[in-house]
Parts: sequence; structure tokens; C-alpha cells
Amino acid sequence: MADSSPVTRRIFLDCTRTFLTHVHTGIERMVSGLLQAAPELGVRFDATCIPLLFRTSTGFEALSEGAVQERFRPRDPATISRLTWRHRLRRELDRTGLIELVRSARGGLDTLAEATLSPVRRWLPSRIDFRPGDLIVLLDVNLRSRYWADLQRARAAGARVCLVVHDLIPLSHPGTVDEGVVREFSRWWRNAAQTVDYFLNNSESTWREVQSHLPTVVGPQRAAEVRGGWFRLGNGLHTQSGQATCRDEIRQAFLQQHGRPTYVTVGMMSPRKNHALALDALDRLWEHDSAPSLVIVGKYGWRCEEVAQRIRNHREFGRRLFWFESVTDDELDFCYRHATALLTTSFAEGFNLPIVESLSRGTPVLATDIPTHREVAGPYAAFFPPRDPDALAKVLMHPEASLRRQQVRSPATFSWPDWNASCQEFLLRLLDLDAESCGASRLGSPRSSCTVPSRRAA
Repeated sequence: MADSSPVTRRIFLDCTRTFLTHVHTGIERMVSGLLQAAPELGVRFDATCIPLLFRTSTGFEALSEGAVQERFRPRDPATISRLTWRHRLRRELDRTGLIELVRSARGGLDTLAEATLSPVRRWLPSRIDFRPGDLIVLLDVNLRSRYWADLQRARAAGARVCLVVHDLIPLSHPGTVDEGVVREFSRWWRNAAQTVDYFLNNSESTWREVQSHLPTVVGPQRAAEVRGGWFRLGNGLHTQSGQATCRDEIRQAFLQQHGRPTYVTVGMMSPRKNHALALDALDRLWEHDSAPSLVIVGKYGWRCEEVAQRIRNHREFGRRLFWFESVTDDELDFCYRHATALLTTSFAEGFNLPIVESLSRGTPVLATDIPTHREVAGPYAAFFPPRDPDALAKVLMHPEASLRRQQVRSPATFSWPDWNASCQEFLLRLLDLDAESCGASRLGSPRSSCTVPSRRAA
């Protein structure tokens, strides 16, 4: 139990993009998980954790706990039909090229606005008076934010800024995202690298990526001095009653397969997710009645029109090939628990949370052999090459053989922190980095015992 001594630190957690959007996957799931755990856990570290929102007109402002709980509550199944309608509209607009045109135009306007408003923003009042010892953590990837002048002002007042890096895929794999996103991300990354004091990453692989890209922005000498670390994202879905709230079409996608293996892949459709590899492999098998089924869970994303059309027009669509663009956490939980295995075909990832979610539900994982997957899944996944459909076809037809050959451990022995433990690890790493960057003694020790598990799952 925490004692009654006064809290001495303020940790501000920026969640602007997640708070203002209706997305609940990937980065947004991480932001939600940390925000809900941080207020209570922060007290153990002599800190108060404050959710932060940035508005161009007023600068940074604190969000109430009630506002955060209301905004990040579990998704109502009744909203799924509305989201699906929006996805269909977006898909049609993307087919015409209008979305890329609008994105490029908006990016140009944002660049002009930033150049015009940043000097003005420097002199406008803010609702928060930052002070020495404050920590500002940029949890979101807010590419169009104009908060750089406010962050510089906060740093001048003695606050320090930490950037949470989820991935640098627009820099390392620019061909997998739209050109407008590459330009926006590059500009955001340049501003961030020149502004923040240190980096906290969602994996060791991501931290290595950061270290490889820093010298081109801040110079080799400064890059060598920059401190950073990583923490594990948490495992946990906002499940209610599981199967009882799962739509019939999702339930039937798994239950009507008559003993055939059924794989699930989870994640927004985009080139780096490499859905085409799974389709190429399964096309080699679908001539046979006993061939597996594939359930795709993930919204329509970037530059995926070709593979989306291939799925929608496939002869197996609705029979052994399914695609659900929006699901509740209950429905996602159902998919994990009823799949033969999670199939993840990505060739670039920052963390890939579905691996942890699947293993935690006792479902095996088949993953491409990339550094991030090796780090997160370790001995709990069977790996295959990210560009070889023939190799994947053999794995999908005989998954047990692949699991045995690679001596994959049973998911029953897999252990991973939930969002509370993840947030505890996050706060410990954050305060350690802050202490190191200041050249001070360790400030991150909580008043009560705080055990942070090793990086690798046991």
C-alpha cells in the first residue's frame, strides 16, 4: 500500500491522436492500456500520471480521468455496422485515388500551417505551466501535430521529453506506405529527434532501428550520446462474455470447417502485412478438400486495393476465406481461441501485439522469420521465410510437423505481462532513463517492491 507522503513528480502522457480518433488497434490499444493503468501505478513511483491533449489554439491541456475512461471504454458491438460502412466508403474513395490526393494536399497545408503558426504558438498562453522535473511522454504518433514550440518551451522551463517509438517503417520500408505518409513521417521524425531528450521503444528491435536512423538527423556525435530503452507491451483485451457476443458470421467462419485447420491473421491490411503471401500459399492448397481456411481480421489500410480485390473476388471467399474489417474485443478473443494458429506474414513490424494475444489464449503462432518476431515470440512460434509461398504452404498443411521440427514450446507455458505489469515496466524504464540522462542516481525505484520480469518470456 502506498504511504501518504506527497507525490513529487508529474508525468504527462500525450494521447492526442488516440483520444481524437475512433481507432482501437495497434498503437491506440497500447495508449489505452497504459493510460488506464498509469494513474494508480504512478503513485508507487512518487509520481502523478496525467493524460495530455494538445490543441493548436490552447496548447497542452490535462484530461480528466473520467474523460479518459469514457473515451477508451470497450467498443460497443452496435457501432460495428457503422464502422463497416465507413470502411466501405473509404475503400471506394481509395480506389479512385482521392484519398492519396487529399492526403498530399493536407500534408502541404499542414507544412505551411506549421511554418506559419509555430512562431505564433511560441507566444500563445498554455493551460499547463511546466516546471523542472516534469516528464512529457509522447505516446502517440501524431504526425500532423504542431506541438514542437510548446515542447521547446516546456524544456526551457525544466521539463524533459521522452518519445515512445513504435516503429520506423516509413523510413526503413518506404515502399509499404503512401508517399504522403513518408513525407509526413520524415518531417515528424526530424522534429522529434531534434526535440526529445530520450527514447523509449516497444521492443529492442525498434530501439536498434532508432539508433541506426538517428545519425542522419542529429549527427553521429549527438546520436552516440542519446539514451534509450524498451519495454514490453501488455496483453489484454476488453472482453465481456466471449462467444455470447460474437456475431454469427464470425462464429460460423470457424465452426463450419468440418475439422479443417483454420488460421487467423490479425492486423490492418497493408503491403508490409504481406497478406498476398498467405493467399499465394493457400492457392497451392485449395484444390484439395482438406486444405485449411483463413480468417482475416483487420481494416482496409494503405495501398492494398489489389490484394483486397483478390480476396473479395476469390472463389473461396465466404467458404474457406473470410475477411472481417471490424471486430469487438470479444469477437477477436473468439477468433484467437478457435483458430488452429495465428498466422502473421509481415516482413516489417515494431512489435506485433497479436502474437502475444494469441499465445496467451493457448493458440500457436506461425510467423515470418524477422527480428521482431524472434524477439517477441522467441521459442513459442514456428517461423517461415517472408517471401516463400511454397515453404508456407507446407507449414499450413502440416502445422504440427513444423511445430515439432522447430521444437516450439507449448503456449500453455507462455507468460506475458498484462497492461498493469507493462505500465509498471514502462514507468520504471522511463524514470531510469530520466535519471541516466540527468547523470543522477536512480530515481525510478518505487517505494514498495516492484519486480520487473525479464525481456524474454519464460
